[in-house]
Amino acid sequence: MRILPWVAMGLALAQTPASWRAQGKALKARGDAAGALAAFEKAAETEPRAADLQDEIGFLLAVGGNQREAAVRFERSIAFDRTYAPAYFHLGVARWLLQDPDRAIPAAREAVRLAPDNGEYRYRLGAMLYEVGPFDEAVAELTAASKLNPRRAEVWHQLGLALQQAGSLPAARNAFQKAVDLNPSSADYRNSLGFVMVDTGAADQALRQFQIVLKRDPDNRAALVNTGYAYLQSGDYDNAVQQFERLKKQFPGEAVIRYDLGLAYKQKDRIEEALVEFREALRLEPRMVEAYYTLGITAWQNGDFEQTAEAMRNAIRLRPDYAEAHYMLGTALKQKGDLAEASDALEEAIRLNPGTPGPYNTLAQIKQAQGDAGSAKKLFAKAAEVKKELENSQARRLGVMGPATRDLPAMKPAH
Repeated sequence: MRILPWVAMGLALAQTPASWRAQGKALKARGDAAGALAAFEKAAETEPRAADLQDEIGFLLAVGGNQREAAVRFERSIAFDRTYAPAYFHLGVARWLLQDPDRAIPAAREAVRLAPDNGEYRYRLGAMLYEVGPFDEAVAELTAASKLNPRRAEVWHQLGLALQQAGSLPAARNAFQKAVDLNPSSADYRNSLGFVMVDTGAADQALRQFQIVLKRDPDNRAALVNTGYAYLQSGDYDNAVQQFERLKKQFPGEAVIRYDLGLAYKQKDRIEEALVEFREALRLEPRMVEAYYTLGITAWQNGDFEQTAEAMRNAIRLRPDYAEAHYMLGTALKQKGDLAEASDALEEAIRLNPGTPGPYNTLAQIKQAQGDAGSAKKLFAKAAEVKKELENSQARRLGVMGPATRDLPAMKPAH
């Protein structure tokens, strides 16, 4: 039936704010983002200070990829209602996608403050904090999210990553196991679980996780590299070398493969081959700090103190607070006879990490060589004091564990 123009006009005039809202929600539910956006814009014309409408409009703009205009709408929503948690949350996500964490994280924090029982808000905030820190806050948010959404695998996986970064490896392993239990087909989750199994001394169990991944996807790069890492960490250096030699041909641009191959060669005392691999890793990834440090240590083993010093300087350039690199730089310079510069490096190592005896002893030897017996004596005494404190600290930790804890049976294999 044909609708006359004046009848169509009458129908349009009959639309109310409530009907525009209803139409927008219906179109949004059907996946018609453009139609929903137009309907909500119409509703907003008659309700210009409605916070929820501005948030809906912003959400649909974000879905369409217009994050900047979406952020404007979310900010407008917040200006209309400072207690409207969804707008803060959506603003946080939009700002994050715009690579603006300084404004994204405060918005996400405010959403969590207003709606602490919303698991999605806490998950997203935790994921942001995992990327930029602080990790303890990331762990706290993701732990809360896992309690609110205990059946959501990605929450457990993200919690595992944060715990791993924070150094809580047994807890990370448990979180990754939860993720795998909830989603056994995820290669990412199994790779994460296997990797932390290696780091908690369960390389055999880790290899089984990687084999499950590779059975489904024989070319899964992460599982292939992690397999080599498991061999390396378990002391099976022959298999590690064979694995990484194959992988460097398969993935010639991967710096981490060359670095791990260098570590395997280093453990086999094939120093020259190790040096070649570390240099190649650094050619592929010039900002790999650990590769500079390990290159320097390996050069030291080879008696090349000049190369050690150069490698440690590069590590320090990339990570100025790298206490171990300052210590090794001072040690190499001492061997070269550059005592003044060596002293500076060792003093910086002590400043950054006063709880290690090595730099005190090495600096004392320099002072002794320079004829400063008084300073040398004080530094030797300080080294002995620090060493004793370290030993006492280790003894206290063992005492807290107690004999029953130390005698626990080995952990059963994961299924």
